[in-house]
Amino acid sequence: MTATISVRRKVEGVLQMKEILRTICAVCLAACLFLFLFLGLHWNLLFCVLLGVGSYFGFYFLFKPSRKLAGIRMESLNDEKGLEKLLTDAQEDMDAIDAACKAIQKPEVLKDARALQDTGLRILDYLGKNPRKIKLARRFFTYYLDTAAKLLSRYVEFQNTGLSSPEVLSILKKTAEALPVLNNAFEKQFTHLMEGELLDVEADLALLENMRKMEGGL
Repeated sequence: MTATISVRRKVEGVLQMKEILRTICAVCLAACLFLFLFLGLHWNLLFCVLLGVGSYFGFYFLFKPSRKLAGIRMESLNDEKGLEKLLTDAQEDMDAIDAACKAIQKPEVLKDARALQDTGLRILDYLGKNPRKIKLARRFFTYYLDTAAKLLSRYVEFQNTGLSSPEVLSILKKTAEALPVLNNAFEKQFTHLMEGELLDVEADLALLENMRKMEGGL
């Protein structure tokens, strides 16, 4: 819960800073335009003021930052409100996975955790380029990614206790063994999302193979 609040506060801070910079840039550009028209070209004062105010709003909206969650532009989604929580949770899960990877001590476990993180990032990158497929990835977001974040976070918690009791060692061992299985599930989800592209490539390869056979028969 604390990690979630921390992430939200950081996001809010970044957004607030961007808003301040956006306002400053719009004011500066509008002021420069006003001074150029009034002092440089000696246009009518009232007209320059009106044009300066209008240009401020124009620049302000021009510099509107794109909202992204989990690397995906919210403006590209048809159902922005319905998917916003999904992507917010996904971002928090990826942050939790990244934090766990930085804390894991055993090299072999870290290797599997990094592989899991890399696959997750590749899926999110793919969805960022193909936002229409986000709805197909609901199970990845709500189950697989969430499960990965919880497992790795719990692994780090047990690791940091320093206990070597059979119960703790058993949990650490089972979690480590689950990571490659979970990564395999990630990859299957990725393949499922890419089914359309895979079918297109297979069709192209089949066509090329048929052309090669036809040329060989000539």
